Amino acid sequence: MGERISSWFAVLLLFVVLVTSYWYAQTLRLGNTTAAGRVGEVDFFAEGVALTGFDAVGRPRYRLYADRMTHYGNSDDVDLLKPRLLSMRPDQPQVQATALTAHASNNAETVQMQGNVVITRAASGSQALMRLETESLTAVPDDDHFWTDAPVRMESGRSVMNGRAMDFDNVARRVELRGDVTGNFPPRSRQ
Repeated sequence: MGERISSWFAVLLLFVVLVTSYWYAQTLRLGNTTAAGRVGEVDFFAEGVALTGFDAVGRPRYRLYADRMTHYGNSDDVDLLKPRLLSMRPDQPQVQATALTAHASNNAETVQMQGNVVITRAASGSQALMRLETESLTAVPDDDHFWTDAPVRMESGRSVMNGRAMDFDNVARRVELRGDVTGNFPPRSRQ
């Protein structure tokens, strides 16, 4: 009977040590991230950078340029100065997005662009060159998908539209403006 109590006591003690160790490790991990800020501490920076994302077979899907890149080690996030995101899908019209600054997270899975954001989509077939202007934009470069909840101005050919929000999917070739949408569509010239 004494051995059985000793065995249970040893198991209980081991369990307490395990739980305490786990709690301590989590506290240290979360404590360092909180103390360092939202994205961690800067571990390096570079100037004049070009980052390329590839598809499953190794073809370039997009390229992200910046005058300056600041990398945060704890989260692998990146801050970019004067970013330029360029789509490189051969089957889609080329899209370029520029801004004053950007924050890329999750290995550039999501890019938050801020300040004087301009998106241009090259003319393709019967579609004219398109230009979108806004102050903030979220981009998912792998999917060629862009959206914002900020006011947007869209120019396509001679047509101009304005809205309070926008969703642009280059793969589906769809632009959706939302909220108090207004537009000016000049008559087409007769040929």
